[in-house]
Amino acid sequence: MNYYKIAFLIVTFTPFICSASVEELYLKSLKKSKQVEVFKLTEKKTVSDLETVESSLYPSLDAVYANTYRDEYPESSKNKEIDSEVYLSLRQKLFQGGAEFALYDYNKIVPKQAKALTDKSLAEYYSQFSTLFFQMSSAIEEKERVEALLKNLKKRVSIVRQRAKIGRDRKADLYALESQLHRLEAGLVQSKAQVKTSMTDFMNFSGLDDVKEVKDSIDPLKLILSKNVDLENTPDLKSLKYDYEASVAEAKIEKAAYYPQVDLSADYNIDKNDIGERDWRVSLNVTLNLLDFGERKSKVTSRRIVSQINKAQIDYNRRNTVNRWSAFVKNFDYKKNELQTLRKALYRSRASYQEQLKDLNKGLVTQIEVIRSLDDVIDLEKLAIRSSLEVKSLYYQANAYLGNIPKN
Repeated sequence: MNYYKIAFLIVTFTPFICSASVEELYLKSLKKSKQVEVFKLTEKKTVSDLETVESSLYPSLDAVYANTYRDEYPESSKNKEIDSEVYLSLRQKLFQGGAEFALYDYNKIVPKQAKALTDKSLAEYYSQFSTLFFQMSSAIEEKERVEALLKNLKKRVSIVRQRAKIGRDRKADLYALESQLHRLEAGLVQSKAQVKTSMTDFMNFSGLDDVKEVKDSIDPLKLILSKNVDLENTPDLKSLKYDYEASVAEAKIEKAAYYPQVDLSADYNIDKNDIGERDWRVSLNVTLNLLDFGERKSKVTSRRIVSQINKAQIDYNRRNTVNRWSAFVKNFDYKKNELQTLRKALYRSRASYQEQLKDLNKGLVTQIEVIRSLDDVIDLEKLAIRSSLEVKSLYYQANAYLGNIPKN
């Protein structure tokens, strides 16, 4: 009986949960993650704050109850009295030095600015989310491979142990094989710990609390990144563009304070006067500030500087976007080539191990040589899995950078 013809199988272990994709889990996390909740609430707050700014375009109506102490003739105490009146007061800014036109533009920009910031934050979130997902998936895959190798090795140890008892194998070979078994068992403990750590990191980040052992089915060698993509619409650049447009509008709003302000006011007294009629008045007020000790100039200058900073950031980001995307593509291609080479090496190493097992039965090689061959397989298995992780992570990071993320 040929005891050494044990097939070298990499068993595909089926985890208790499924092969949920990174996209599916990401969409679930959008409803659970507190980070995502902060992104959405920040957008709502920005739009809500806009209502305070644009409210100056509309009239305000107040109900006023006023008590006035009046002393017309100081020498006579009889003329000291308190007048009470209730009236409606209407105020409307008719001309704000041109600020109303800038406010109209600002009103259209801010919601887009808030949305662009949310999209940018979600892209960054998806990039980190996918990286943690593949770290978890790769840790699970590595654990499965080690379990399969360990199962196979235990069979060999059992056979060699029996053969050593009857003198057909040396005890030195048995001890070396058992040592390799214990090293692999220690590696399995480490792999299980890595699975636990990566799952904890993933759940803490994503807000998901029902994630079990999830394994992706993506073939990294089929993933492709194109050199020619639209880099003008990356979330980073879009957000900066809206920041710049908003800062330009804000500068125009501040500058309007240099020009005359025209207000309309109207008061209507609810109480009747002595002759049984109601008092009312309408006034048109023109205001031009003559001296404010540089307050307006300082505010306008500050707003202009902010817009200049935003413009410089756009130019800087646009140039860096080209360089960064080029680096993404190059690194991705390098990692794919590395993975292809490692898979070829792993294929040859597995084949070598199979041949070593055959030669061992013929007495052509020693047990030590077979152990070394299996060590090579184990090392290459881990290297290939980690290389696969890097390829997938780079691909998803690159797509997140472009804003290509799953939508609800």
